[in-house]
Amino acid sequence: MNKPIFKILASAVLLIIGFVCGTFYNKSNDEPKKEIVTSGSDFEMIQEVTNEFVTAWINGDAEGCANTYSENAVFMVPDQPSYHGRKAIKDRYAEMFNKRNDSTLIEMTETVKEVIMLDDWAVIRGSGFETRDSEGASGTYKWIILSKKQPNGKWESVWDIFNDVEDVE
Repeated sequence: MNKPIFKILASAVLLIIGFVCGTFYNKSNDEPKKEIVTSGSDFEMIQEVTNEFVTAWINGDAEGCANTYSENAVFMVPDQPSYHGRKAIKDRYAEMFNKRNDSTLIEMTETVKEVIMLDDWAVIRGSGFETRDSEGASGTYKWIILSKKQPNGKWESVWDIFNDVEDVE
């Protein structure tokens, strides 16, 4: 067989083999992980950050609340302009806590209901319950958060939106 033709054929065969192997390798390893979870380590870590937020909220700790958000987060509050960035979010909580009578809030819980996992991103759906005054008035609310897993393993809120409190009768 002619050496130049053999080299061309061998190169073409190797190129095709490389292309086929690369295509199959790429499909199996680069597709994002997409799943809805209601348990597991990432779910528990997300609930842990939610609990950190609740503790900070109960204690009137604006910085603690803001530290559960990413540096460039957007916090969307009903009937108010959005708050952009951790500092603006912290200032919003600080202003709110300064107006709050600390004896008003008796109880607050937030529960992660389900999480749609997309590699290091998560769409989180949850609900909350709070008792707002000494007479026992209470309400529930629901929320959606887009969260990103940081290099240190901690989840931080990137977008946060919730509905108004619905009174429980």
